[in-house]
Amino acid sequence: MSILNPISITRGDLFFTKELPLHMNRVAESFRLQKHAHDFIEICMVTEGEGEHYIDDIQFKVSKGDLFYIPIGMSHVFRPRSSSPGNRLVVYNCIFTAAYLDELMARNPLEPGILAFFGELGQQCRRLSLQDANGEAERIMQRMHLEYTQRMIGYSACLQAGLVDLLVLVYRRSLAAPSVNGASVDSRLREWLARIDRDVATLYPADKIASDIGISARHLQRLIKAAAGMTLTEYIQVSRIKQSRRLLSETNLKISSIAAAVGYQDMKFYNRLFKQHCGMTPSEFRRRMSSNSSQPVIHEGMPD
Repeated sequence: MSILNPISITRGDLFFTKELPLHMNRVAESFRLQKHAHDFIEICMVTEGEGEHYIDDIQFKVSKGDLFYIPIGMSHVFRPRSSSPGNRLVVYNCIFTAAYLDELMARNPLEPGILAFFGELGQQCRRLSLQDANGEAERIMQRMHLEYTQRMIGYSACLQAGLVDLLVLVYRRSLAAPSVNGASVDSRLREWLARIDRDVATLYPADKIASDIGISARHLQRLIKAAAGMTLTEYIQVSRIKQSRRLLSETNLKISSIAAAVGYQDMKFYNRLFKQHCGMTPSEFRRRMSSNSSQPVIHEGMPD
């Protein structure tokens, strides 16, 4: 799905005061908000439900614990899985000005690596997609949201301390790759491959998966090749064809509907890919299954 509406710019002066150039909220996302960019930095995290997060031209499937750093000028929007009241997508948003970030960096004894890291994110307009595996980021944002809404004496100092904690956590999460042990990487990789098998219509970007596991995109490709004997793109295609075979043999759905259900809109490409994997077109496969369900129809070399 693509967001075709023109990109609007959300201005920070709608949220900030001179005394506090930081804003916290917790919101149930809807389909009303359009894709937008802003003149401030945002750290946001999903705390409830599932849905999609569109960042520039990339679609991320999101659920509880997905954490994002969105720089100035980058367009994005969240969408819940559906408009049903039972399918809420709840997100914490922490927004602040670049000047406030610079002020925090100057006031606090942060290591040079942290200063350089956030400086480069701003200069390169680079986002981060991370995972709050142990709930630490959510606890920080809960405290910040409570301070922001209750406004007790000293709240601005607590918010400043909370943002420093959050920035350090983001930095540490981004550097998780060197310290992640092999067993953890293998476990997370298996989880992602299972997720791809389960939700075949979603095209997961390699950098999203790699960031979640805590490795580089190049290393991710090497691991998938070693584990499955194919690239990420090939693995997604195999998962989609396997689901296609099941739908062709177990349902009466139109072939075009099956193609769409597994993530393909281009029927010529879908038919060609299916024949490449199965040795016959989808319609031939369905006829073969209908006429003789006991006859093997899987092309040699096609994984089950």
